[in-house]
Amino acid sequence: MSRELIFLPFILLLSCAAGPVPTPPEAIKIDLHCVEDRAAFMAMSYWEFDQSPEGVRSVLDKPGCRHAGADLIRDYHAALRAKGEPVTHVFPEGEMVFSDNGEVTMLYWHEGQARAMDGENKYATELFRLSIEPAAKSYAGWNEYVRASIAFLEGDLDTLKAEREALSSKVGPGYGDLNLGVVDGLIACFGRSYKEAYGAPECNRRPGVAP
Repeated sequence: MSRELIFLPFILLLSCAAGPVPTPPEAIKIDLHCVEDRAAFMAMSYWEFDQSPEGVRSVLDKPGCRHAGADLIRDYHAALRAKGEPVTHVFPEGEMVFSDNGEVTMLYWHEGQARAMDGENKYATELFRLSIEPAAKSYAGWNEYVRASIAFLEGDLDTLKAEREALSSKVGPGYGDLNLGVVDGLIACFGRSYKEAYGAPECNRRPGVAP
């Protein structure tokens, strides 16, 4: 795959995460080339920031800039929460509301993925937990996918396998099967880093990819 983080074009999850935001690890000095115009990123709409090629992924894709990208997600999300306004995007099918108050589940998830890719497992698991949805809004086995990812980071193979089985009953072709493939890769490469288990070719169990 061309990118380590998945940014889906149509997210069905609405943000209802609750709880204290974890304290980030000590800041790491970064090269200024990672975020050339911070103000421009901070001024973007949620969809442009999180989903467009010109948004945060343009930082995450730069060599050595994953930590800077994670920090940028953290700061952008903090600004949204401070504003406390609805977060929406208008699709051809109509408007979608991602949050009523600026707290967006997928921003916790994407920051957590970036932290996990950088080996910051403890902080990543705290962010992943904040992305867990109420059961009624756990579409396509989202919560099982999140809990499986947490189990991987915590080195709990039994829970990882149990969440995988629960997830498998809630997905179908084009509906969560990509995440099931990710979890199968985490199991296949259990004990390796999240970055490797998520993205290494030999760990890839996504639909249509031979192991």
